[in-house]
Amino acid sequence: MVAAIPILLSCARVAGTPAVEREVPDGIDPSMDRYMAETFLDCPSSGPTMEAGCCLDLDSLEEIRTRDAWIQIRSRGIRGAGRLRLSGETFREAYHIAVAPAGRIRIDLGDYVPDIGIGLVSSSRRFTYPFSRGHPFYRSRDIRGWTGFYGSFIRGASLRAAAGPFGVTLLFGRPAVHGSAGVEFPYGRSISGFRLDGRAGGIAGGITAIDGGSRLGERIAGLDLSYSSSGRRCMIEAAASREGRVSAVWGLGIDGKDAGLGVLVWSVPARSDGLLASFPGLSVAADRSRSGASMTLRKRFTRRTYMAAWGEVRRSSDGMKRETDSAFRLEAVIRWKRGTARCAWSSRVSGSEALVPFPPGRGVNMDLSRGLVISFACRPASPLRLVLEMKQSDSGEDAGLMVASRASLALRALHSHLSLSAASYRSSRGKARFSLYEPSGRGKYPWKTLYGSGARLNFGIDMGIGVVRASLYLLWAVPEELSEARVFLSAAI
Repeated sequence: MVAAIPILLSCARVAGTPAVEREVPDGIDPSMDRYMAETFLDCPSSGPTMEAGCCLDLDSLEEIRTRDAWIQIRSRGIRGAGRLRLSGETFREAYHIAVAPAGRIRIDLGDYVPDIGIGLVSSSRRFTYPFSRGHPFYRSRDIRGWTGFYGSFIRGASLRAAAGPFGVTLLFGRPAVHGSAGVEFPYGRSISGFRLDGRAGGIAGGITAIDGGSRLGERIAGLDLSYSSSGRRCMIEAAASREGRVSAVWGLGIDGKDAGLGVLVWSVPARSDGLLASFPGLSVAADRSRSGASMTLRKRFTRRTYMAAWGEVRRSSDGMKRETDSAFRLEAVIRWKRGTARCAWSSRVSGSEALVPFPPGRGVNMDLSRGLVISFACRPASPLRLVLEMKQSDSGEDAGLMVASRASLALRALHSHLSLSAASYRSSRGKARFSLYEPSGRGKYPWKTLYGSGARLNFGIDMGIGVVRASLYLLWAVPEELSEARVFLSAAI
């Protein structure tokens, strides 16, 4: 086993874990983490004991853009994963391994993100679905493996020990990113810290302190507390840096039989949160002070019909100029035995990511637009699924309409899955932007941003024979005259 560890740390994977492969709400662009599918490869807690594979991405010139290889292993005491990517002349490696030598002790080595607290001090780069009443609540997962190639992470080690309902986590390493030269350490410092946490009944909380963990490289500390009972949940987190800047976030959720409510309020001074912090909307535009509030309401009228409303007000300031922004969304859904119909309207949201209020890397000064989405999904037969959607986007100077369709067929006799999607989009004014979901193979981020006018045709097939699984993805697009291909092969034991 000792000899196998260096081998694991030198290999890599391009696909996501099986937990990532979940159904996306049809016709609605969710605020889902773009890193979930391709760049999260957390230590697997279930599935094959060993899995390895490779992948090739080809462009329209029939040139190989990237080559990937990966491996992951799961045993009673060791879980690990690694990826290796060659893109042009750039070589990148990423790895993570978790060892549980005895009882409730766990050691993590390699690339990781501390997913601790609620999100002000440090958390893995993901966020919850903001249009649901549960969006204020971030459920921490301690240390998460980070065998991907986006965002900041820590290359080092951590130790977790638990006794009954209490636990302590120690971590240290160096903040890093994957740049043009591979793994880079642009912050020029080390990072270390600890977390003490506990749980009693419906109450859970913790204290976190990380030296070098703030965006300015200072020591940052936080206190978080959550309470859950009989469908009611409440959480609060406060964080303070060495310079005395204090951030706070508070959330409330109520789950009833036919109604639900979610409230979120936050206030964050400029550059006062953690380097890896990613609470919804807080890590964006970190050089500015940010505050705001959002509310989500959900009401079920009948067994198959419900409506939801979401609204938000945000303020930001650079010390000289203050900006105030607001957004609103209304959604209605009707379900029946073999289908679902949705209609959603949004006001003043980012034009580049329609209906996604917190896309990764969103800037402060971006064009806002209103959008309308109507979708219809049905399953006329058990192996067949059909989706039809229409999107209208209007950002003042740019406006247009997109119509997209998608079909998927499960060929059970051949242990395969076939998918076909097509989209046509036209700008009636300027160069409108649309968000489109198109299946693109395992481990590939499926949300695309389209501009102007054009058409796309997407074909994919995924099949498994014994322990071997393979997939092929093809794309044709006009007027860009773009074509892509993706070939994926893996073997699991």
